[in-house]
Amino acid sequence: MTPEELKNSHKLHKFASELRGKFLNGATWIDMVLSEIITSYFCTNQNRRTLFFSDVGVDISLYRKTELLLKILKHEFPAILASYPRLQQQLNAFRKFRNLLAHSHIDMSKSALGAKSTDEVTFIFYEDGKTKRQTVTRTDAQLRAKQANELRDTLLQVQRRIAAPV
Repeated sequence: MTPEELKNSHKLHKFASELRGKFLNGATWIDMVLSEIITSYFCTNQNRRTLFFSDVGVDISLYRKTELLLKILKHEFPAILASYPRLQQQLNAFRKFRNLLAHSHIDMSKSALGAKSTDEVTFIFYEDGKTKRQTVTRTDAQLRAKQANELRDTLLQVQRRIAAPV
């Protein structure tokens, strides 16, 4: 690796770390809200709720939490689900981007290390037996963070509506 490539490698890792850190830190809120909604649905008793949340709710995968929430809304609260027609698409897009950041590695190929851009990073991931790449720019990450904030706000509204006495 040339000194220039080494320097670019450090820049890519620093930028990827910044993107991951900011997004995944915010993603934790969404994950916890999902856990809280599911926990409160299944456990109306506060003592049981705390045990369920600590020993079951937080260990469920993000995919399973999103699917379970949609199933709860579909079967028990169809009017709430109808109020948020984009919810499933929002959850899927959020989960896909979160997984990209959490489970992909950085492209360190000669072409990536030779690029002069300090405002983008390419992540390598595997899907359907194939190696895939996705470039994420600072602008992309900011848009995804904005969308995640909107999703969090929607989930908080859903949580309040489920908890509200009828």
